[in-house]
Amino acid sequence: LFKHNVLAVPFFNNRLVPVKGKRNILITSALPYVNNVPHLGNIIGCVLSADVFARYCRMRGHETLFVCGTDEYGTATETKALQEGMTPREVCDKYHVIHKNIYEWFNVEFDIFGRTTTPQQTEIAQDIFLKLQKNGFTSSCSIDQLHCQNCDKFLADRFVTGICPFCGFDDARGDQCDGCGRLINAVELKSPKCHICKQEPKVRQSTHIFLHLDALQVSVFA
Repeated sequence: LFKHNVLAVPFFNNRLVPVKGKRNILITSALPYVNNVPHLGNIIGCVLSADVFARYCRMRGHETLFVCGTDEYGTATETKALQEGMTPREVCDKYHVIHKNIYEWFNVEFDIFGRTTTPQQTEIAQDIFLKLQKNGFTSSCSIDQLHCQNCDKFLADRFVTGICPFCGFDDARGDQCDGCGRLINAVELKSPKCHICKQEPKVRQSTHIFLHLDALQVSVFA
């Protein structure tokens, strides 16, 4: 299902990967959001363990590819762009360089440190999505979502804050409460407010595309 032609002949450092007859190991770490300057906690919790394992694999003589990059999509980028008076692209360009330089200073040895907005990444992601859609693994469904009439915008994740319905923390986001760590559906928030204009949003229906993970379970675990 996931075979595609975008990387039909993948080369890395002038050699074909994976290498036949050798143990090939692909290592990825969680992609850091591009909306901040990474600190020690980000490095320890995100890339350090993967870097240690990659070094170990190389020492053992395994064909090792350690891949990471900045995650440049989502509300984290949009809200940072609003804060700094920049476009999302300008924010991504600025903080990608900052992230790359900091990881190099700490001598984290990525084989590839890319970006989720590159043409190659975009083509691969779209290719996978279209194959999933073509094979019937997605469907459209309308759900309740908070909508700001003042901004004329549906509010997802960091674009809405309110009181956590579980612990009462007064600055919970539309996807998670940092007070108790619980995941939240934005419409569950008490006294929700738009992050941009601080107005109270209303519940409206919006259409989303869902992935049927249950139908893919056999293939994923095979």
